[in-house]
Amino acid sequence: MIAALLAFSLSASAANVYVNGTPVDGLKSFDFKNVSVQIDENGDVFIIAPQYNVALGEEAAKKKGQKKKDVTTPPTPTGDGSVSGNRWWLIADDNGSAGHVVDVDVNGTVIRTYKSGERLIFDVGPYLNAGRNTVRFVSRGTSPTGGALFLYLGTGSVDGGRISQDEPKIKFKRNASSTAKDSVSFTLEVN
Repeated sequence: MIAALLAFSLSASAANVYVNGTPVDGLKSFDFKNVSVQIDENGDVFIIAPQYNVALGEEAAKKKGQKKKDVTTPPTPTGDGSVSGNRWWLIADDNGSAGHVVDVDVNGTVIRTYKSGERLIFDVGPYLNAGRNTVRFVSRGTSPTGGALFLYLGTGSVDGGRISQDEPKIKFKRNASSTAKDSVSFTLEVN
């Protein structure tokens, strides 16, 4: 299926192909396993495959300066199915930050990209496994300014359409003095 999508997209002159946000338009003879594929409104194809390390070839190197694309539509759930939905939440508390872009990666899958100023309340349960999980926040903004940005991951409950989050298990903070590009990993135990 992915080979067919790639073949189709490569034959269309306006479409670009990205693997983990890196342009790979010259990619040939490669079979991806266990990945998510998204196609945006421009016909660009995004292969979300954190388990692959992407190196630029000659054709893609020409587009190296292009901006990395964001994951706005979550990929298909990748958890083991033992963690129920509507229990684990990713919530943003943005106090006027600007210039932050953060990819949220759960067990090797980028499930969401957060940009300063957005509202975010996201059910993470379908992406978690029972037991040990790895959660990684990859900052790739430019010139962060303004107030503090907090991303919280933890349990919570839904009551009358409102979500109440318990004390977060993971707290990720960015502010104007934070490095624009870095990554931080956490281990999350889910019972």
